[in-house]
Amino acid sequence: MFQFSYKKCFKAIVLAGSILMLGTSCKKELREEIFPASLTIVNGVNDTTSFLTAYFGDSRPKFYGRLTYISNGNSFDYATNKMDQPVTLFRNNDTLQPDKPFLKTSLKLEPGGIFTHFVYGSPTQVKQKTVKEQLPPRSVSDSVAHLRIINLFDNRAIDVVQLEPVAGVMVTNLAYEQLSDFIKVPVNASVQNFRFEVKDHATGATLATMYEVNIPPGSTTLNTQWLFKARTMLVTGTWTAEGVFAARVRSIGHF
Repeated sequence: MFQFSYKKCFKAIVLAGSILMLGTSCKKELREEIFPASLTIVNGVNDTTSFLTAYFGDSRPKFYGRLTYISNGNSFDYATNKMDQPVTLFRNNDTLQPDKPFLKTSLKLEPGGIFTHFVYGSPTQVKQKTVKEQLPPRSVSDSVAHLRIINLFDNRAIDVVQLEPVAGVMVTNLAYEQLSDFIKVPVNASVQNFRFEVKDHATGATLATMYEVNIPPGSTTLNTQWLFKARTMLVTGTWTAEGVFAARVRSIGHF
């Protein structure tokens, strides 16, 4: 009799515990998942020689020599869970006044979003522009790259002409600080090189030429930095007068 009562009591306890656990689990709210944002910092400072070092913390860096290095005309990709992301940039290892960096800002990001932050202008008057990206989808059935142009050339409108692989005008009268749409550029086994010419819109003067190899001599491998990828052509520099200017054109990839 005692054994029978004990079993009934044990079963009742187990059943009550199960009901309690079920009720608790039904009421429990799962923590909202935060997906990292993708952030690309682009060095477009127009003196063509300034390099930047980047710090993504809230406090002061402990070791400046370990900071991320971003050479002129290049970029750095960063993933973060912080939707208010602090960014501090130092120029040419100038850390003598750590409380007065080249640029200090906080960027508003979104979970899972892709952002590009352009740093440009002169060393004495730095500017910045953040773009929330909608990058073209990749398709292995379409052997192209998607190329766009951003004009950061000292308050002058520009034209960009494609010389290779397909001759034609890419953009015309692209205003200072303006970003073009993505334009398809063929990338296949018949394309040896990519070559583009940047011109001053008002005078027609050639400012700079961008040249990149698609298939190196003696190889059959296509340039994987271009094939199926989205890229941005970065046009920077200064204009003093007609015939007196310094311009540079580079491209960065979005991965």
